[in-house]
Amino acid sequence: MADVELPEIGVVDRIRVDVPDWPGAIVSSRAGSVLLEPPPAGVKWRVEEAPSVDLFYAEEGAEALALQPWTDAGERGAGVKIAVFDVQWFNAAVVDEELGPYETHDCEATRSCDVAMDTLRPRYSFEEGSHGVGCAEVVEDYAPDADLHLVRVNGTTTFENAVDWAIRNEVDVVSMSMSFFNNSFHDGSGPINDAAARLADAGTLLVTSAGNYAQEQWWGDWQDRDHDAYLDFPWGSSYLPVYYGAGTYGLQISWDEFAACGRNDLDVIALSRDGRIVGEAAAAQDPDADACSPVERLTLHADTEDWYWLRVVRKRGAGGVKVGVYARGGNIYDAQGGSLADPASSLAAFTVGAVRASGYAHNAAESFSSLGPTRGGAAKPDIAGPDGLSSRIFGPNGFYGTSASTPAVAATIAVILGANPDLSPIEAADRLAAAAASDNLVWQAPDPALGAGRARLWDVNGEIARGCGTSGGAMIAAPLLWWGRFRRRGACPR
Repeated sequence: MADVELPEIGVVDRIRVDVPDWPGAIVSSRAGSVLLEPPPAGVKWRVEEAPSVDLFYAEEGAEALALQPWTDAGERGAGVKIAVFDVQWFNAAVVDEELGPYETHDCEATRSCDVAMDTLRPRYSFEEGSHGVGCAEVVEDYAPDADLHLVRVNGTTTFENAVDWAIRNEVDVVSMSMSFFNNSFHDGSGPINDAAARLADAGTLLVTSAGNYAQEQWWGDWQDRDHDAYLDFPWGSSYLPVYYGAGTYGLQISWDEFAACGRNDLDVIALSRDGRIVGEAAAAQDPDADACSPVERLTLHADTEDWYWLRVVRKRGAGGVKVGVYARGGNIYDAQGGSLADPASSLAAFTVGAVRASGYAHNAAESFSSLGPTRGGAAKPDIAGPDGLSSRIFGPNGFYGTSASTPAVAATIAVILGANPDLSPIEAADRLAAAAASDNLVWQAPDPALGAGRARLWDVNGEIARGCGTSGGAMIAAPLLWWGRFRRRGACPR
């Protein structure tokens, strides 16, 4: 552990201003700066949230992906540069032998990310875990000859710096098992997805987790049939049931006014079975205020395992608005699609769902694996990969969630690239999607949980199953097929 007590800075205690190089900022990017207290009056600001790691709690995954014959043939990702972006790198040095050679980059210490990380002394309490180390272990296990880079990303600003670093250094593949909330309505817009698009434009493939929020999310149009100012849900009630275990939970609601905050002012209240208020949030959405965000953050205190009820009230405003609820750690009644956050919702990212590695070929997606389409209507995720993997950090079969499936798919793409240097990273992803094992017929839309299907490699000595990446097989969610292919690394893959 660190020798000094970490500052009491929570995941929503940092401030973002869209002004680069703000004096005294703890970190700056091309688009903004992060502060530890609000700027002077008259300067617009918002909360700089820490990203959420997509962990629900590795030879299994290699078998599921049909990776071993490629490894036996000497295809181990040589010549491919792959970076893992993450917020938790504590104790990476402990598994040096497992990770092999790698470089680290701290995108908070400098905008250029050219300073090595201190993995023994994290700066904030939310960085103390080893989530990123577990992701890097999977990459190293599946693509051991790839050039591995570990990158510290703890918010929007450091993500922007990391994207610039990856572009400058011609990184081929980025693996990121994190979700960003409350920067957009998760419809493909917003600063996180803008940065993802810059990566794709430069020819770098962002492989990102779908998230583990399938049971934790609801969204829909504002309805108030009885004109009492409360949101009415499709079943005719203004109460949204959520099941929680005993404990304290974070919950957010947001609505689609990130580009025009203040037209509506919504509040949220949480009630127990006996009608007690167990959480409420009533921030003002004032278009003239320095800080205006169409978001309410509520802390819910559940005394016992039971159902709790949410009510959303409109304090001010009118007209149509779409509202989304994320009940983190709970199970929402009538949870539905559209549960992908950012950058999983990005048209420029390769988004990965999760399927249990044991019995992989026949398993459905994990029940928690976030579902498409996005709130903007795009077909996502793009593909699914194995979870339930073994690692030194998480133990035997202990690495679950889209956190685990994402680096497994990213490393598999690195193996394809190492064997086919004339392919671009995006083309390699297209090939993998075309070879995926799908339960859908050719003409059907991508599966809302699996996308193109379960990722798997084709015969190392043959052509890609279903015709060398043509549309004769399962369809990849369309956006990556349209995105420009840059830095071509030829012919059909082997």
